[in-house]
Amino acid sequence: QVNPSLSTLKGIADALGRPVVQLLDDEVLPLARASQDGGHRRLVVSPELEYVILSAPNDRFALFKVILAKGGSSGAEPYCHPGLEAGIVLKGKVRITVGGKSFVLEAGDSITYRSDLPHRFENVGEEETVGIWVVSPPTF
Repeated sequence: QVNPSLSTLKGIADALGRPVVQLLDDEVLPLARASQDGGHRRLVVSPELEYVILSAPNDRFALFKVILAKGGSSGAEPYCHPGLEAGIVLKGKVRITVGGKSFVLEAGDSITYRSDLPHRFENVGEEETVGIWVVSPPTF
C-alpha cells in the first residue's frame, strides 16, 4: 500500500477544485454536529503523520487533530496554499518553519501564519506530538 504525500493529496484536490477534506467524504451534514463516539474521519498521510478530521466536509474551515510520530514530518519540502492557519500544541515538541523562519513549540504553545508562505513541520521531541489545527479556507 502506498501513502501519498501531503503535497500529492493537495495536488489531487487542487486538480479537482476541492479541499482535501472533501476527498474523504461528500455527505451533507446537519447545521450542528457532535462527535462523541470517536467516529471522526482519519487521513493517514504516512506511518508518521495522521490527521483526525474534526470539521464537516462543507465547513468554511478545516479543523483537525494532528498526530505526528517521533521524528515524523509533513514532508521534506515545504508546501503552501491560500489562507491562514492556526494551531496549538497539546503534547510533544514540534518545529514549524514558515517562510524560512523556524519556531519550536511545546505543549501549550500556539502559532498563526499565512499558509500561502512555504511551510512545513517536524517532530523534534522525544515523544509523539499532538496538536489541534484550523485552516481557513479549507484548502487542506
